[in-house]
Amino acid sequence: MRNKLFKLLSYILITFCWSCQNPEKEDSTIPAEKSMLSFDEFEEIAENQPQQYIANPDSFIRAINLQPKNDFENESYAYGLVFMAYNLREQGNIFHSIQFYEKALNFAKEKNVEDIDISLYILKPLAALYIHVDDNKKAITLIEDLLQTISPKEDAQHLGLINNLANAYIYNGESQKAIQLLANKINTLPPSLSKALLLNTLSTAYEMENDQESSSKYNQSAIAEFEKYQLQGDTLIWYASALTQYATLNKSQKEVEKALNILHQSFPHSQFRNKANAYLTLADIELNHNNLDSAHKYYKAAYQNFQQEKKKYVLDYKYTYALLGLGRTSHKENKIDSAIYYYEWAIENDFRTQQLITSERDQLRNNIWNKKILEELIQLYIENPEIQTQSNRETLLWCIELSKARLLINEINRSENWSSADQKIKDAIQEIRRLYVKYDATDAAQEKKSIADQIGKLKTEFQLAENYFENVNFNPSKSSFLEKFQSKKEAYYSYYIHQDRSMSIVYTKADQLAFQKIEDKNLVDSLIHFKSNYFSSSPNSFNSNPEKYYKEARYFYHHLLPELSSEKHNIFLSLDGELYGLPFDALYDKEYLIQSYNFAYLNSFLLFDFITNKAPTTSKEISLLYRSEFPKPLPHLAFVNQEVANLTARYKTLAISPEHQNDSTIREAFSATNIIHIAAHTILDSIEAPYLYLHQAISTNQLRFFEIKTPLVFLSACNTGNGVALPSEGTESIQRVFLSKNVPSVISTYWFANDEVMLQLTSGFYEELQNSESPMLALAQAKRKFLNQASILQQNPWFWANINYTGIGNEVGLKKSSNLLFILIGSVLLALIVYLTRKIYLGRIKN
Repeated sequence: MRNKLFKLLSYILITFCWSCQNPEKEDSTIPAEKSMLSFDEFEEIAENQPQQYIANPDSFIRAINLQPKNDFENESYAYGLVFMAYNLREQGNIFHSIQFYEKALNFAKEKNVEDIDISLYILKPLAALYIHVDDNKKAITLIEDLLQTISPKEDAQHLGLINNLANAYIYNGESQKAIQLLANKINTLPPSLSKALLLNTLSTAYEMENDQESSSKYNQSAIAEFEKYQLQGDTLIWYASALTQYATLNKSQKEVEKALNILHQSFPHSQFRNKANAYLTLADIELNHNNLDSAHKYYKAAYQNFQQEKKKYVLDYKYTYALLGLGRTSHKENKIDSAIYYYEWAIENDFRTQQLITSERDQLRNNIWNKKILEELIQLYIENPEIQTQSNRETLLWCIELSKARLLINEINRSENWSSADQKIKDAIQEIRRLYVKYDATDAAQEKKSIADQIGKLKTEFQLAENYFENVNFNPSKSSFLEKFQSKKEAYYSYYIHQDRSMSIVYTKADQLAFQKIEDKNLVDSLIHFKSNYFSSSPNSFNSNPEKYYKEARYFYHHLLPELSSEKHNIFLSLDGELYGLPFDALYDKEYLIQSYNFAYLNSFLLFDFITNKAPTTSKEISLLYRSEFPKPLPHLAFVNQEVANLTARYKTLAISPEHQNDSTIREAFSATNIIHIAAHTILDSIEAPYLYLHQAISTNQLRFFEIKTPLVFLSACNTGNGVALPSEGTESIQRVFLSKNVPSVISTYWFANDEVMLQLTSGFYEELQNSESPMLALAQAKRKFLNQASILQQNPWFWANINYTGIGNEVGLKKSSNLLFILIGSVLLALIVYLTRKIYLGRIKN
């Protein structure tokens, strides 16, 4: 059996470009009846007959239904999974390869399979594959840990890991770290194929640094080193990769054609991704020379190399790039309809591909790349009046919304998977949260670093164990998405801020979609000044000149909400960039917009499809988490105790005071289906994650690892909607984390809360919620009621516009506090008094 593993030893990562395969479920190609394979037969098929499972490995593994019962069967099954993973990788099916390496890893650990070298045969290729899907942070952690477990000798295994780590650094935006790592290692190496491989990776690192001279130097050294040897197998692939790198650097067709010839002759039935990468290089060269027919042909060839399974979506960034290339050449050839088609397809594929990434940093970096594609699509629409149709406006809206909240959607789906995970995963989640509690409770820098290191290691182990690649399934439907925009009751506005600070808006108008481009690049800067002037630490700017505020607020109303219908009272806004934190309901025409409209804010309209909270619409009670007294320099919150008293008197509540706030009680409160109401300070820090200052600090890091089932969170605390800006993701705020936990309605604040007004609005909100069962409407009604009764001073938007609703407009019922028991006791006592009084009276009559 061990001899078979010589084949696996040849695995060293060849090209570290983004890639993966489609996780969409397919019709099974395996007969429904269970196969009667033995473990030896399974292992033989896994190693030598990949054609039996390549088309649908999930169906194959389900159909054989093997249940290992002893050490021999455990070992055989583990090796079979590794062979499947290896062959799936060889065929370019990166997604399923990761899935099966993770299966093998978790199975080998669970069954304690001692005869398999997990580090060599599973973790090493798995780390390389994570780089393929651009989950670089996870790959770096894995490889760095692996390098610590092996002696620093200069054998192929060690050098392969060094190469993998360098590539992970490169694609994590840390090319200088890659250069330092490789330069130190290369200087000590004698001539060898491994040295050639490292030289070419060093060339890539210098290319990322825009150092063309150094990149060319090391690439040519790599090619010269390769050409000293008789190449075969993987070394031919490395050589072809070096030739392709040369072609990229020098815009040379000759070398890339030579690379393609090697790949086609030596690997006629595999290495499709490397062939596609070479065709993309050739296509880019032709496009750069404006040879459009040839460029289109080569982009098509790259696309076809990804079509071994004939799927529309292939979760691979190189596949997305091939589609983008087809869009660009179609555009230059003035085939505008085809260009729109390919751009939309590329953005759809990119959305699906990015959802494979678990690292927040890698997700956010990819958001920036995605926006570049979207910029090209919008510009294509603007420049061609003949294609400005309803259908293409629908495409624009669809693509803009796909570009937003990609990380948030990923977090929502991962949280859903955690809630149904096994106990081992739940224990790991609890341990990560426990460590974050310790981290948030200490100010000692050394202790923080130690805890952060523990968290990082545990999170990597957790991500390996959570079977994310088995559960991921992102298939948003364009037709379903567009249905809601035909509503006669709601208005929808989607915003996109361009790199040049202009703005595009797609919005509903009657039963159609409309598009408007705001070319004024000063509008965004004016908006930033407007927010900081009127909605920060003081109400004084408005008080000093209300008419100036009305004029500015009217200006933003007309620009940001064009053609707003007076007949549609619910307005859903999909925000972008600097629009976060702007209270649209405080904009002005003849009156504040809140007087006529109810506002809901969203990161993306796709949240209508991805937030699937199953909590009952009628909540039995409100879980109250509160704190009113704080150490200096924080002020006490005088309104909190009165707020708690008001809610407790009128509604059925579970009030958890500071002395009762521990991990157990907080966890129970969050996991119940009650409304959650939190009244305390929120601490924003430019370095550390925002946190709620209850009896213990609860940071956004902790919140991500709670199970939260509530249909509504009311954050009665300052700045819960504020935080560090994230690319295409809003702000790193307390509010956003609750959305990521699949909470469909969150009420939060944009700036400091006024005690008296917070009390009135909170009380008014719950009164209205009981009547309407709509959090969105209830908050708007509470604001209208407040404005109708407020003094001239408190009608200043600074006092009331900081509280805002984010969500999908779900219904949440609320029960009043039941006085039935007191009524019954009172009735019994009254009856008893009447009875005793009557008896005494009758007794006196008799006497």
